[in-house]
Amino acid sequence: MNRKRRNRLVAGVIVIVVAAGVVLGLLLSRSGSSTANANGGPATTQVVRGDIIETLTVYGEVVAKQEYTFTFDADRLTAISVSVGQRVEADEVLVELDNTQQELALAQAERALNDARAEGAPAVVREKELAYDVARENLENATLRAPFAGVITQISRPTTSGANWSLTLIDTSELFIEAEADQLDAPDLEVGQTAMAVIEPLPDRTWPVEVVEVGGMAVSRGNSTVVVVTAKLPHADESILVGYTAEMTITISEALDVLVIPITCVREGPRGWTVTKLVDDEQVVRQVSIGTTSDAFAEVTEGLAEGDVVLLNSTTAQTSASDDTREEIWQRFQGDQGMPGGLPPGGP
Repeated sequence: MNRKRRNRLVAGVIVIVVAAGVVLGLLLSRSGSSTANANGGPATTQVVRGDIIETLTVYGEVVAKQEYTFTFDADRLTAISVSVGQRVEADEVLVELDNTQQELALAQAERALNDARAEGAPAVVREKELAYDVARENLENATLRAPFAGVITQISRPTTSGANWSLTLIDTSELFIEAEADQLDAPDLEVGQTAMAVIEPLPDRTWPVEVVEVGGMAVSRGNSTVVVVTAKLPHADESILVGYTAEMTITISEALDVLVIPITCVREGPRGWTVTKLVDDEQVVRQVSIGTTSDAFAEVTEGLAEGDVVLLNSTTAQTSASDDTREEIWQRFQGDQGMPGGLPPGGP
C-alpha cells in the first residue's frame, strides 16, 4: 500500500474541495476575513493569528512487536498442544516431536564424557563435554516452546510428502502500524513525530501514535519507490488485530499561534518578500519575513502586526510608481532578507 496524501491545514480556516478539486472554497472563521472594497477596489484581508500544520497521510497495516515461525518434520510429530487463535505464555509447550534418537545420543554422549574424565586427558574431556552439550540441546529441541508470550496465528499442515509443518506465533504486547511513504516525502519524516491513526475496521475511533522508525533504504513497489515508516500504538488494544489496514496522518511541521495571511498576499520583490498593506486607504509596499508556509497560507514572522489589512492578491497592487519611487521605497528596508525557506522560487 503506497497511497499517500499530504495536507496543509490552517487553524481558523476551512478548506473545502468539491468534485475532485473543481471547486475550492476558503472560509475564514475570524471576523478579519477577506473583503472586497465597497467602491470596487481590490479585495483585502486582515492579518490574524492561527496554526499552520503540515501533515502527510500514509496507508499501511497493523503489525506485531515480533513474530516467530517454527518449522518441523512431519515424520517426527508427536503432538501439537495449541490451536490457532490461542494465547500462550512464554516457555509454554507448543509442539512435541519424537525424541528417541535424541535420548539415545545424549546417553551415549554422557557415557563418553564419563570415560574421558576417568582417563583424565584434558583435551579429550573438553571434546566430550562439547559433544554432551550438543546432544542435550538436541533433546531439548524436540519439545518446541514459546519464546515469548503471544498468540498462535497459523498452523500449516504439509500437503506433499517430505514437506514440513509450520507454526507461527506473534507477540501482541505492543502493536505498530507499518506504512509506506513515497520517497519524495521521506526526507520530511523523523523519529518522534506524532500522528493520528484510524484503523479501517474500527472507523469510529482514532489512536495517537508516534513514529519510532523510518526505513534506512527505499524499495520499489510497482511504479513507485517508497520508504517504510513505523509508528507505535499507545497500548495493545484487544480490538485491534494484526493485519488490519490503517491510515496514519503524520504531523510533518507546525507553527502554532502565529500571524497568518493567505499566500496570495505575498510576492517576491528585488530585496525579498513583500505584501501591500493599506495605511489610511493608501497602498504601501512592506517587506516581510516568512516562516512556515503551506499551499494556501504563510506565517509572517516580521513586517506585519495582527489586525493589519493587506491586499488579498498582491498582483493587483498599484504599479504606476516610477522606478525611482520603487527604489525609494526599498531604501526604507533594512538589509537584504533573501528568500525564506519553504516558499518556492518565483513567488506564490
